[in-house]
Amino acid sequence: MADVVQSVTMVLAGAAAVLLGHRALRHWWAERAGRAYELPVDRTGTAVRAGAAGAAALLAAALAVPLFGGGGDEVGTGAAAPALVAVPPPPARTPEPAPPPPEVRTLGHPAGGTLDQLQEGTRVWLPPQYASPKAAGIGFPVVVAHLPADGEADLYSGFVLAAKRGLADPFVLVQPTDCAHGSATALAQAARRYRVLAARTATGLIGAGADAPCAVREALATTGRYGAAAGISGLYPPLAPSPLPRPSLLLALATDDTAARAAALRLRDALHPHGDEVRVIDGIAARRELFAQIAGYLTEKLDGPAKTVTPPPASVSPGSPTSPTAPLLSPSRPLPPSLPASRTPTALPRAAYPSHTASQSRKSSQSS
Repeated sequence: MADVVQSVTMVLAGAAAVLLGHRALRHWWAERAGRAYELPVDRTGTAVRAGAAGAAALLAAALAVPLFGGGGDEVGTGAAAPALVAVPPPPARTPEPAPPPPEVRTLGHPAGGTLDQLQEGTRVWLPPQYASPKAAGIGFPVVVAHLPADGEADLYSGFVLAAKRGLADPFVLVQPTDCAHGSATALAQAARRYRVLAARTATGLIGAGADAPCAVREALATTGRYGAAAGISGLYPPLAPSPLPRPSLLLALATDDTAARAAALRLRDALHPHGDEVRVIDGIAARRELFAQIAGYLTEKLDGPAKTVTPPPASVSPGSPTSPTAPLLSPSRPLPPSLPASRTPTALPRAAYPSHTASQSRKSSQSS
């Protein structure tokens, strides 16, 4: 209602200003026309009319400012103008989460092979022959290795050296983060990602130094996982007798390691009465040569590389657990059920693998 009254008053004031202005102009023209006849000039009427027109115009302008300037409510109601509401700044942008680390990260190419690290921390060394296009359908025997970091270079170069001499097969080496509980998990991870033979007869185990007792204990206590094992310069505690079959065992010693030699002989003497096969070698000073000898021993005891085929994934009902399938031996070229102890390294494509310059006659199981 106040806005209506104010608007009407503004219109009336504007009309009065126009009317009074018009009359002041007419009065001025009349005064000017009378000057030609020398009539007396009286400008009072013009001034009064002009002043009234100006006052009316000022009133109309004063009334128009609140109406058209957004202040009509405040004038009509007498309410105070609301305070300006500060616009809050936009919320800070939440940074996008970092992408997950890759499942497989290549660390380098020691000894001409490829060293990968899996997301769980397990490291896998692939021999140089693994990456050859002609080895695309070849599955490799796998060896779990527990040893100090300063012995890794000799491990890789020793296995490569034995393969170049034609005395050993190429192996995939799996290095778990934990000797006590990590071997089974590491083998499963390697089987999911690499072309490895999952059979017990193609799986070996190595432990060196402080990890040798743990590795040997695992090999002798685990049934059905390893076909052969090797301990290097370890101090082995007595083991409880077991009626279960145990894998072939090699105990290797560095030169002048009296304590390790005594421990190896005690373990050999404890296992021989139960029919376990234990071999002891010593007198090899160079670590690389020692690992080359171990590669030859594992070649003697384990299956060599073979053609593999990965079966198509079976249909699984929703919600049922699934597990990756390890490579199976190709039915067209099956491995023999048992390999003689005197076998030589498996013959592989010449372009993909180093040629065998010499054949090694495998010795029968013996102990020194």
